[in-house]
Amino acid sequence: MAGKHHLPEEIIFDIFVRLPTKPLLRFRCLSKRWNRLISHHFTKSRSRRQMILLPSDPLQAIENTIQGGLTVHQMTSKFPSSSKNIGSKHVTIVGTFNGIVLLALKDMILYNPLTGAFKIVPSSPLKASHRYPDAYGFCHGTARDDLKIVRIRLVGNNYAAFAQPCIWCDVFSFKNGTWSTRYTRLVGPRWFVKQYAGTFVNGFLYWLAVRENMSLILALDVKKMVFSEIQLPYIHCYVDCLGASGGHLYVFREYYDRFELWMMKEHGIEKEKSWSKVLTSNGLGTVRPLAILDGGKIVMLKNKKQVIIYDMWNDSYEVYKLNTSIISSWKLQAMEYVPSLISPSRLCSSLI
Repeated sequence: MAGKHHLPEEIIFDIFVRLPTKPLLRFRCLSKRWNRLISHHFTKSRSRRQMILLPSDPLQAIENTIQGGLTVHQMTSKFPSSSKNIGSKHVTIVGTFNGIVLLALKDMILYNPLTGAFKIVPSSPLKASHRYPDAYGFCHGTARDDLKIVRIRLVGNNYAAFAQPCIWCDVFSFKNGTWSTRYTRLVGPRWFVKQYAGTFVNGFLYWLAVRENMSLILALDVKKMVFSEIQLPYIHCYVDCLGASGGHLYVFREYYDRFELWMMKEHGIEKEKSWSKVLTSNGLGTVRPLAILDGGKIVMLKNKKQVIIYDMWNDSYEVYKLNTSIISSWKLQAMEYVPSLISPSRLCSSLI
């Protein structure tokens, strides 16, 4: 069409915000102008709209609508069957970076939920084990572009009282596209990791763990690649969950029909000075924490098909019905995600 017949860009953008994501992405193929306008629209508008990804198979997302409410919808993912865990009903969401999500299935997959594009990460030399489940982390070094994937496994006969277990740790560097392996011995027997995905805060990866029936936190200094343990502010709980908000590590403690939220004020100081209780809440019944998000939101599983989003600053919550059931497991986590048009293949030249 002649330029004089083009609609003003302000009107076009007003139309874009009312369209679903999938057809809008297809419209980019119509012309160079539409491709430019839609890409600009996502950069300026939709990239600010956050989603909450839920660990079901297939993935589900809770997303803000134009009207300001929240809706639950199913994400499209056509991963090769050889990359999936056959018979599994959950997905391990490891972390996100620049609109790309790292998933741990049979393979590790970099995935853009908005476009459906994905890239399989080269295999780790640490072979899969049915006896010792793996835990993962998605992080960066001193520089934000120094991306790393961490895969750990506790080995050494965890069930033997006199065995000294160790951590096998594989680290994938996006800069050179290779894995490196190391191991560290742990103090005390009978260790296991309680969450599949680590929480990355201020240069450290944190996992909930258990040693001889005592809950604690396993910490990895990503720069030095040194493991340490952190005592929790309580002795025992039924369900707990780690998360990050505002640059602080939080731990969610649930027991009976109430829960507490504790904040770690500083890494590496004694327990009594390190933790501060920031919230105690009653009345939600038995829940399973899925995520602690920036902005003071806690995602909790009420039952297999109901999710609660709790606002800890306003002491209010909303309940959402799911399309697909989620396994009630404290090992799985939801994840906050900011949509983008970045291709997983462009995240790092080593994977192209």
